[in-house]
Amino acid sequence: MRHSWLLLVLCLAVPFIGLSTAGVAADGKVITKRPLDLPSGGRASSDAEEEDAPESIVFYGAEFEGDCFVWCFPAYGFCGDTTVFSGIRAEVTIAIGQLSDQSMFDLVAFNSTSFTWSPMVQPANPANRGGAIGWMNTLTPVESHCLVEAAVTALGISQAADSQFKQVVLCGARTPSCAGGGISGALLAITSANYENTPLHTIYFTTSNYSGEQSFYQQLAAMNGGTYRQVSF
Repeated sequence: MRHSWLLLVLCLAVPFIGLSTAGVAADGKVITKRPLDLPSGGRASSDAEEEDAPESIVFYGAEFEGDCFVWCFPAYGFCGDTTVFSGIRAEVTIAIGQLSDQSMFDLVAFNSTSFTWSPMVQPANPANRGGAIGWMNTLTPVESHCLVEAAVTALGISQAADSQFKQVVLCGARTPSCAGGGISGALLAITSANYENTPLHTIYFTTSNYSGEQSFYQQLAAMNGGTYRQVSF
């Protein structure tokens, strides 16, 4: 008899033990809480989610992270002054020198037309870095700013790359010429070509010969999820 009563007490106590981690909402529904010693659902930690961390490089004092970089810059000379182009060429040389062999990159230049180092991104191994630097040395600076076609080309090269963390950096010294529709047309043409929403960063160069043309570069970066930077020579 004593055993029967003990068994009955235990049976009645079990439901209350099970409900000890539950609460009641305002609408009367029972809210069950998970015991603290059980694993909860949700996203994995950031360390577990991160597959291949992009590498970091510095270009004109700004830090860029990625595994694929495409630079688009002017081969520009102002009345025989090639200071801007010489500076850009030096900075691009330093930047691609920071890339590991696993990174991909490409270069697109422009003045009165566009020049492409490679039709597709290439691994940043020593041979390709040297080839790209040599290619830049063959460009003849011209005072012209047909940058729209070059920017669209750079975006196309980037978007065709089999990479996860892509960055396009567009350098410019003046507002675009050779583009129908003026500045608004150039903004629309470039942004429309960016169907992957690749970050498009802009760097605007100003000198004593010209200034005050930064609005285009500011707007272009803002419309394409990039950053804007101004450099004075």
